Amino acid sequence: MNELRLIRQAIALGRHGNFARAAEALGLSQPSVTRGIAALERSLGVPLFDRTRKGVIPTAFGRVLLERGEGVLKSEANLRREIQLLAGLEEGSLAIGAGPYPSEISVARAVARVASAHPRLRIRCTTADPDQVVGDVLAERIDVGIAGVARLEKDARLVVEPLPPLRVFLACRPGHPLAKEIPLSLARALEFPLVGTRLRGPQAAAAAASRGTATDPGDPAVPDFIPQILVNSLAIARLVAQGSDALFPGTAGILADDVAAGRLVTLDCDAPILRTTHGVLYLRDRTLAPAAREFIETLRAVEAEVRAADAPPSETGPPPRGPRPAGPDRRRR
Repeated sequence: MNELRLIRQAIALGRHGNFARAAEALGLSQPSVTRGIAALERSLGVPLFDRTRKGVIPTAFGRVLLERGEGVLKSEANLRREIQLLAGLEEGSLAIGAGPYPSEISVARAVARVASAHPRLRIRCTTADPDQVVGDVLAERIDVGIAGVARLEKDARLVVEPLPPLRVFLACRPGHPLAKEIPLSLARALEFPLVGTRLRGPQAAAAAASRGTATDPGDPAVPDFIPQILVNSLAIARLVAQGSDALFPGTAGILADDVAAGRLVTLDCDAPILRTTHGVLYLRDRTLAPAAREFIETLRAVEAEVRAADAPPSETGPPPRGPRPAGPDRRRR
């Protein structure tokens, strides 16, 4: 790796045009840099810099070295990173960010399985607003994000791996004015407030259309649909729905315990908007660590299990209404 050290010195000299400033930037003495450049020139057999009264100027050979040297150093850094990542499953770390819904649907269970398989792996998992999740991925604060992927598919900076959609039910307190309306249109349901996170893309367009606002579902300029009660915590959303006329959207698994306990009932309402649109996000130009890749594979396995358990008996079958559970226990009886 001695040659890489000398290339790093040459790049610093080319950038600063002065041995003293280059040495200061590298944290080395000036004689050390002078000897290093001389050794590199001897090794290559060509002069890399002309020493002039106005400073150090790269020769034609030096310009080639400077142009290619940055790529060489970056490749070396990536090689080191990938080698170090090989031990990541046992000694490394994994940072995950997820929106409120995927956190509860599958992320927590996937984290539990990875942690059980690799007890020495350090895992940081946070729940945040979907915008924050995307920002954290782009800023390299997390390795993997799980959030709504509407409008992100064309972002060249990201790899977007959609997760299979799950049906979403609208739930309300027992005794709600809508509880006995069968079937129920989405437009009628949205006469009451929603409590949850914001909707985007096709979901936002469908929600707007149900209120009489014509929008193109494929238009990236479609504004977000903001629920009347906007929260980033499903625990808060549950409590709000239980104590008011607000409707809480959730998958069968999310609603199962509250429906079983009689705290919520689900409405007989179905529409294209009532599907999850989550996906996995990570940076396109970074190699995923083995821990991150294993987490994604585990997450997909959990999602498949959830989908099998939450699927209604038929696509046209009624949703679970309560007080029996909304999940697989209800169907096995």
